Amino acid sequence: MHYFVGIDIAKSFHVACVVDSNDKVIKKSLKFNNDEKGFSELLVLLNSIDDTSRFTIGMEATNLFFENLYLYLKEKGFKVVLLNPYQTNRFREMDSMKKVKNDNIDALMIAALIKSGRYSNAYVSEDMYQSVKALYRHKQSLLEEMKKHKRQISTLLSVVFPEMEQVIKDPFNVTGLALLQKYPTAKHYEYASVDRILKTFRGIKGNNFNEEKAKKLLELAKHSIYQGNGKDERAYVIQSHIRVIKLLLKELEELENEMLKIFKQAPELDKEDEQEVIDIIDNLRSIPGVSDKTIFALMSECGDLSRFKNASHFIGYLGLYPTLEQSGNKLVYGHIAKRGAKLAKKALYQAAIAAIRHNNELNKLYRDKISQGRAKKEAVIIVARKLAQIVLAIYKNNVAYNPQRVFQAQRKNAS
Repeated sequence: MHYFVGIDIAKSFHVACVVDSNDKVIKKSLKFNNDEKGFSELLVLLNSIDDTSRFTIGMEATNLFFENLYLYLKEKGFKVVLLNPYQTNRFREMDSMKKVKNDNIDALMIAALIKSGRYSNAYVSEDMYQSVKALYRHKQSLLEEMKKHKRQISTLLSVVFPEMEQVIKDPFNVTGLALLQKYPTAKHYEYASVDRILKTFRGIKGNNFNEEKAKKLLELAKHSIYQGNGKDERAYVIQSHIRVIKLLLKELEELENEMLKIFKQAPELDKEDEQEVIDIIDNLRSIPGVSDKTIFALMSECGDLSRFKNASHFIGYLGLYPTLEQSGNKLVYGHIAKRGAKLAKKALYQAAIAAIRHNNELNKLYRDKISQGRAKKEAVIIVARKLAQIVLAIYKNNVAYNPQRVFQAQRKNAS
């Protein structure tokens, strides 16, 4: 007799259900805490039923809450299947024909799904990739925090110096932040001069702020519609936001260095494997439009890319396709599908936009699709899918980007 265990994962507790090969429910519901005592309760239950080899255990990859239990059960010798929540949601809807959801039903549905065999395993990254994932997720949270501070500054600028954007298009680059820190509102230019403004940028490399811009800025400040209400208090708020932004920029720089350090000094890799990882990263960098940010996103969210059998599996995992609505003979392509590896998909989509500008072959692919009547967003998604194919091929073969080789088959088909 074989037994199938479905476990519904939550933050503080989990719920397990056990069924046998004959669809008999052995244990309808075991609620156990997400701690050592709770794990022991589950183990006692399973050991009381049969030997470890008789069980297949399934659970959803819910946030990171599954990780400790997953590793605990694997260490105890159980076969554990990690499921994409999308699979269980679809199975629940097909089985019950209604969107009913609670912990007990979820556990039973998971057990039924793994018993049916109609599933595909999700993937748990190795320690190195999990480490990069933790850092990358933290990086995304810092970026969101920085966006919040930028929005606050933009809102204040629309009152205290709305005319500034005529000279400073991006107030959050190095030049813009330096100017705002010294002159946070239009009223703070009252005693400024062209020389004083230019002096602000003398220590900044590569800035193109010139005398003409300084004169225009002074003129705009002189005739600004800002009346000066609460100028000092508002100046303090802007400068406070700038201090936080600079701190976040420093943290982001350190985070990227830490991610690089993990790839270069992975403790579980020997010297030969370590060099191979470094070579793979360097080869991925050779793709025009693919930056370190893209590489980190793909590796942190997808793990070891060599696990994907082919490009179709990789693209499917990413969820890199547009939604499609059909009405009669009319097809309407919408936004990118919500399922898949969200952060990795976003990074690859952004890389596709960059590749269209910097990669001649991918730019041609984009223009060809536009000329065929495809919508711009749909054409970008097609480029992103092609980019995913290129990334996977380079990762698996560990070779530098070669446009002649990549697009050789495409040209043969065209001719």
